[in-house]
Amino acid sequence: MITLTKSLFVDYMDYPKLAWWKVNDPATYKKIRKIETEEAEDHIMAIWQAVEDKVREYLEWKHNTTAMDLMPRYHKMRDEESDDDDDVLTHAELDLPKSINDTLQAIRDHVPVLYQPTFQYGDCLVRADFMVWNGESYDLIEAKAKSWIRKSVKDDGEDKKIGAIERKFIHDISFQAYVINRVLAQHNLGQIWSIFMYYLNKEYIKNWSLNIQALIRPDEANKQVEIEVIQRNKTTTIQVDDTILDATIIEEKLTAMRSYLTMNQEEADRHFLRAGTRYLDYFGEDKPFGTIMGMGIHHSNASYIQDLYYRWSINLSDLTPSEIDGFNDGSQQFIAQYLQCKRTWQPIINHGKLREVFAGFNYPICFYDYETISVPVPILDQTRPYMQTVVQYSLHKYSEDGSMKHYGWIYVWEGAYCREEITIENNPNAVGYECEQVITWSYKDLLKQMIADIGDDLHKSTFIVWHEWFENARNKDIAKLFPDLADAFLTINERTYDLKRVVSDGYYVDPACKWSASIKKVLPVLVPEMSYDGMEIGRWDVAMRALYDLITHKTAEYERSQIIKNLLLYCWQDTLAMVRIFEAVREMM
Repeated sequence: MITLTKSLFVDYMDYPKLAWWKVNDPATYKKIRKIETEEAEDHIMAIWQAVEDKVREYLEWKHNTTAMDLMPRYHKMRDEESDDDDDVLTHAELDLPKSINDTLQAIRDHVPVLYQPTFQYGDCLVRADFMVWNGESYDLIEAKAKSWIRKSVKDDGEDKKIGAIERKFIHDISFQAYVINRVLAQHNLGQIWSIFMYYLNKEYIKNWSLNIQALIRPDEANKQVEIEVIQRNKTTTIQVDDTILDATIIEEKLTAMRSYLTMNQEEADRHFLRAGTRYLDYFGEDKPFGTIMGMGIHHSNASYIQDLYYRWSINLSDLTPSEIDGFNDGSQQFIAQYLQCKRTWQPIINHGKLREVFAGFNYPICFYDYETISVPVPILDQTRPYMQTVVQYSLHKYSEDGSMKHYGWIYVWEGAYCREEITIENNPNAVGYECEQVITWSYKDLLKQMIADIGDDLHKSTFIVWHEWFENARNKDIAKLFPDLADAFLTINERTYDLKRVVSDGYYVDPACKWSASIKKVLPVLVPEMSYDGMEIGRWDVAMRALYDLITHKTAEYERSQIIKNLLLYCWQDTLAMVRIFEAVREMM
């Protein structure tokens, strides 16, 4: 029997095939959720737990009590099939019956705050985050590791998160309330009174010690209210409906869910083809190139792709003109470029546009790249929840004669101020001038150092990045947080060119890039001698985890030096890769 949990229910309500993968093909499910290693999963769980811990502290402060911990614990069990006469304990499993009984007893005793109360109703299992006694009954509290829970609504020209609670969160608390209330009714206990969601205040900025009261935001669900907003210069009343799903609807969904999750893959595919939603025909990194599933287009075409799939119109080269016209979001141009490249087996190069772009560059060109950490509970001063905090940069200053200087700095933790020069032996990326250092005390010192490295070139250089939205957004954040640095970082934005546009704007189109503008797809085509393969740290998410561990002192001392070097090499590779792509494109003109 499959145990139906709130996370499985939420996945099913999002897209049934997602829940089917979770039960029947966990490897694919983890890839879709971008949980590709145990380390990544542990990192995500630790971050979520940090938020839950802060909500617990908040509730204990608010109610002046200690929460009763009802988290199911593992206990050792004896293998009943063992021939060993000794009472040998051979494995461990969650002691759910104890947790369920302890939860019911705590409710009968009106314990003020319950942490991880556990309920089982048939095949449905719920571990709630918190329940709080309000004097008459219990309120249900759901902790979210989010800095928002509501949809955006336009108000006086701004998008504000003041609309209805996102449906996935409603589905979560609906399932919980359904199971809990059914169990409480079986034991003649009062029903859930109110439902609250606690999440993070995205405007909170940490300054010295963490202010939990300012960090945590409570919001009541399961109600309907009216709000007034200004739209088109008029005051408008909007209905905000946060009511949870009716029990009869949940039971209908659970019946359908039980049936679907037990289907074999062929049956499951017949009901929900993979191309049916934003989880577009998931094939990992190896989507079938030259087909409707490998186009990398916007999910607004998902239903159309599914129709083509059922008609077996799969290969792009076999599509009729009318079938091509059925696409939107510019995919017709994409397909036309593909067909042209397939006929000629040559890349498409817009020489005029490339010359126009490169003529506008001012030397020395500053190629730069940031590495960041982003956590829900701020760990550094002058940071907000989920703020992408710059803790590493790489900068290649490229002169018109092709000579270069490189600067690479990394921030590793708050503490006594120091700088530590790093020497990397046998570095294949080394250029004429190298300066790599570790810095501690405040990440603002790292930002000041970058401006010092740019020096007098700030107002005359062109700054080149790959995917400018990311770096530009970080520079805007820096300008808001540190007014004394604002002019410098906003100047960088004003003088920035996104080298990715050479590919994404169609100035250079090469089928060997598999229609991707990712630097990791473009680099091996234009600069085959450079590769991220074999690097100890070769991906941004791995770099982020490594930086987080360094800053929070989770890195073993014997590993520290090598991990710092690996991080420097990774960021170094990103900026030098841009330089080499720049040179390769320049040769085409």
